[in-house]
Amino acid sequence: MKIVYASRKGNVEALVGKFDFEDVLKLKDGDEVVNEDFVIFFYNDGRGDMPKLVERFLDNNHVYLRGIVGSGSMQYHADTFNYGAIKASKKYNVPLLGQVDGQGNKYDVTEIRGKLKALE
Repeated sequence: MKIVYASRKGNVEALVGKFDFEDVLKLKDGDEVVNEDFVIFFYNDGRGDMPKLVERFLDNNHVYLRGIVGSGSMQYHADTFNYGAIKASKKYNVPLLGQVDGQGNKYDVTEIRGKLKALE
């Protein structure tokens, strides 16, 4: 399955790098097109919002969306931790496969890996 991700500060890119994904697309402006099943990893913007480029991308590609992994910050916005990913999961009716703090840790990777396997 294709993995799509958006990373602003490098945390999501580092998280994605902890896996051995073969088919990966990094969003640059949200105008990318995917015509196959995918899972998206993205950071949360502001106080729990989806980044605009992720919104634009999902508006045009959500038919193939199979799951979401969110990266947030417990240090700065614990009260809205990963709300952008939670909202996207509800909006597109797909599972939230993980909510990680920053780059996540080995336990997050193990949990997400298991949930990705279940999607296959």
